[in-house]
Amino acid sequence: MQTTHDLSLAYRGRTVAITGSRGYIGSVLTSALSQAGAHLLLVSRRPIAPQANAEVVTADLREKACWQDIARRADVVFHLAGNTSVYAAAADPAESFRSTALPPAHLVAAARDARRMLRIVYASTATVYGLTDRLPVGEETTPTPVTIYDLHKWFAEQQLMLASRQGLLEAVSLRLSNVYGPSPGASASDDRGVLNRVARLALAGCDVPVYGGGRFLRDYVYIDDVVRAFLMAGTQPGIAGHTFNVGSGVGIPVRDAFRLAADRAERRTGRRCELYDAEWPDDVDRIESRNFTADIRRMASACGWGPAISLTDGVTRLVDHVYQGGARMPPGLP
Repeated sequence: MQTTHDLSLAYRGRTVAITGSRGYIGSVLTSALSQAGAHLLLVSRRPIAPQANAEVVTADLREKACWQDIARRADVVFHLAGNTSVYAAAADPAESFRSTALPPAHLVAAARDARRMLRIVYASTATVYGLTDRLPVGEETTPTPVTIYDLHKWFAEQQLMLASRQGLLEAVSLRLSNVYGPSPGASASDDRGVLNRVARLALAGCDVPVYGGGRFLRDYVYIDDVVRAFLMAGTQPGIAGHTFNVGSGVGIPVRDAFRLAADRAERRTGRRCELYDAEWPDDVDRIESRNFTADIRRMASACGWGPAISLTDGVTRLVDHVYQGGARMPPGLP
């Protein structure tokens, strides 16, 4: 199994493409890979600031042409770009398809043309499982998407898995549970990172609404643990064609997680933040009323990965970071 030192050596001098490099997870992953000495291709639709060991590739991933260049040059591709909102996908399913399902199809074609065995790590989501009856949820559970967003994510994932079985590339898909924690890209989408939003509200002295009585279970996983899972998936041998859950393996009621964030904020500010029950908005999607806990044994067995940061420690770090307004330090790689 890979150690932190092994990961650093595995990426040193390799060319790694990151789509969605400005996003919530992508920005932290970018910092970690830069520290590891990788040569980065940061793929973005809009120009971004230059970074050490990085080349900015301005491209629209919905178009075929840019993927040809990426496939010719990259050794590893972390594909994190695409629509991240359940509600945006419902409002415009065609655009959701173009931004989520088309890019993997273009990537597969580009890999076929380049005749290079690329390692592709895809950022999928645990919500593709839908409304599950039994917990924890393992990868053997057949996804039953209940949203357009999840349908397109699953389709994108399965395109890459099929190409991997066909020997065109090496694909690994990570189904992420509720990711939280500080990141330079934390505000990239208002539809993600609920614990981050609760921390900001509590530190601002605002009371926090809780929907559905706060009884639904969620699996919260700290962003540094998630980035470490991506780094492992990008280099671990023998896992091509496999899908892995990435979570904490612990189900926490929403109300308890919110209360923890509020209490940590109170320690900092001296102000008490109250939680109050609120009615679901009229347009709420039923995926919000799910219970989910990830079975993470497959990732542990295949890569030696497991969450290192508990919810208590992670929320404390998050609240301290927001309160101090300090710069985000990436997960360390020597």
